[in-house]
Amino acid sequence: MSAEKFQTLKEMGFENPHDIERFTTRTENDVDVLKVYLHRHQGDWMAKSKKFKFKRKHTNVSVEGGLVPYRASTEPSPYYLRALSELEKLVAQDKSVKDKKELLLDEIEHLEKVVARKVEDIRRQIEEL
Repeated sequence: MSAEKFQTLKEMGFENPHDIERFTTRTENDVDVLKVYLHRHQGDWMAKSKKFKFKRKHTNVSVEGGLVPYRASTEPSPYYLRALSELEKLVAQDKSVKDKKELLLDEIEHLEKVVARKVEDIRRQIEEL
């Protein structure tokens, strides 16, 4: 995926969204907190991270059959939801690349074993001649 697909992350200050390793979210009162961890580069002692806070939108929700007609509620910011969506796509993409890499390494290992057995078999046949 190209970096153009991650417009919200670019707006949040991530020049290269592919440097993102993982993220966590939590809600504190009426604020959603998003913490984004970046890949650690060689020579760095600690992983770098950025923290963002998004104010939740306050709404009144209709309550059916209750004593009060409306109940106060909060919902996440649309900007926060867009950022989460992009982060989930990015992390899933990295995971699929890692899974594919592991699969290819397993195939190489299997091929090495097959070749080693075949070489042993040919050497045995040469010895028998």
